[in-house]
Amino acid sequence: MLTIKQCLPVALSLAMSPLWACGTPIYNPTAVTGRASAMDTEVFASALIAILGETPNKGWSATLRNKENLQVATVNHGLARTACDEDGAQAFTSATETPWGSVSKLITTASALRVAKLRNVSLDEPLVEHLPYRWRNLVHNRIELGENGSGPVTLRMMLQHRGGFHHSSCFNRNIKDRLIDGDMVNCGTAQEPNWPPAVGQRSYANMSQAIFQIALAYMDNPLAMNFYEVQWDDIPIANYDAQIQAITNAFYVNYVKDNLFAPIGITGTCDLSDVASVPGSNYTLWYSNAADTSGTAVPNGSSSCAAGAWSMSSGEMSHFLNRLKFGNLIDADSYALMEQGSLDSLGWWKSDWSIGTVYSHNGAWGNTRSEVRALPGGYTATLVTNSAPYDILATALNEAAVASRVKGISDIHSVLYRQ
Repeated sequence: MLTIKQCLPVALSLAMSPLWACGTPIYNPTAVTGRASAMDTEVFASALIAILGETPNKGWSATLRNKENLQVATVNHGLARTACDEDGAQAFTSATETPWGSVSKLITTASALRVAKLRNVSLDEPLVEHLPYRWRNLVHNRIELGENGSGPVTLRMMLQHRGGFHHSSCFNRNIKDRLIDGDMVNCGTAQEPNWPPAVGQRSYANMSQAIFQIALAYMDNPLAMNFYEVQWDDIPIANYDAQIQAITNAFYVNYVKDNLFAPIGITGTCDLSDVASVPGSNYTLWYSNAADTSGTAVPNGSSSCAAGAWSMSSGEMSHFLNRLKFGNLIDADSYALMEQGSLDSLGWWKSDWSIGTVYSHNGAWGNTRSEVRALPGGYTATLVTNSAPYDILATALNEAAVASRVKGISDIHSVLYRQ
């Protein structure tokens, strides 16, 4: 049976009260917890509330889900929208549709692995074989042939962030331009002060999954793509690029919705205005801090969804991550590739904690910041916010997870010792 951990006023009633002006920060974390094996859910909720404290975030939500796919802890705080926003006040809850930034890369990785398995595509095939035809002879040698003995950049290397690309697009160059110049530019920024990493070196890059917004269609249905290629073979190159990217973008989005989301009963979108256009819908806006009187609409992310623009609720994200590991969205061997070693996993980032092996990913897009964890014992934890500050989110989720696990295991040992 679920119990209320902290009986505080509901965010929506506070937001709609005349006592609360649109820009007045609201501190009202609420938590619902249930029983869980080897995880103390009340400690999880209490730790999050204590660490985040009276944070200036406008709104956030955290979840903890067990291996059996039960959401055993939910912590919500603040607002998804204020009373001054066009659609009125909305509490930020685990049902609020919100962007997840680069956590979307886990969705893209799963899609690529599913296609590779079902279409008998080897992950060790060169990336160039799954690109638009008129791009293939333009690809830079470091992508086509590799460097320092790496061999050509493959699908696997891209999913492992070993493709030799900068973290960001660097001067807003598009995917085609980066393939042509091999990303051989000196960004000259504080984050990326030099030339790109060597091909074969593991280095986080948005391009690693972004490329699958184009390549997935060629992997899954090469005959259909060949049909389009023939039709567009002699049109101007600018028109060709636009046609190719439109058809592959639509393919990618529809593939994810039809094959990863629909089978487990969740929805997701790359354009949050689809949700916002439905009267009474539960969606968030972006805020710079808790004192903002009104928010900013999340832009259409359809053209960059593979790298970081999927939106869904916290409950849906935790459900998806559970089904990804314990369901049949992809086969067990494919999922095992996502949880390989620290240097060669696909999608997740592996680390060893005091409580065991943990797999992590985070996300940032606009004012969205998100954190997800695959924890020992089959648990999944998520935390997402619609506003600053961001730097404490990872610490909060990590420490809450560790404290919850330590207390849960301690309780089990105490019971066994008494017996």
